Amino acid sequence: MARAELLTGMRSTGLDVREVDRPADFESGFTVQVYPHVRILPSHSLRIVFAPGDPAVPRVHARGPDCPAHRNSDGSLCLWYPKDAPSRRWSPGDGGRLLVAIIVRHLRWESAYRATSIWPGFEAPHGHGSPGLDEQDQIIG
Repeated sequence: MARAELLTGMRSTGLDVREVDRPADFESGFTVQVYPHVRILPSHSLRIVFAPGDPAVPRVHARGPDCPAHRNSDGSLCLWYPKDAPSRRWSPGDGGRLLVAIIVRHLRWESAYRATSIWPGFEAPHGHGSPGLDEQDQIIG
């Protein structure tokens, strides 16, 4: 999937998405900033980094209320477990709209966790594989 298509998909969610690093091609990586939207992301802004040579593993950093659960050691959101089945992970071919939906769902789960100390979504049994449930159709319909 080309960078332009990915950005178009992200923008189709109604969020303000701007590319902030402009390398020559998708393979060399790029970064987008997603600015708050009152209804979708009321208290967060996002920075999504598509690393050089590995655009299928974006690093998503959220500025807003912190959450001790489901964050990677660098502070990025832990959106899926790397050993999950492909149906439980995002890939560039899935498009920007699905990536944003996964991120927004994660931030809503973090909000629920902050309020209840219970993670409302699925959790992969890290180190033991994953059930590999197919949920992509349930995220954005």
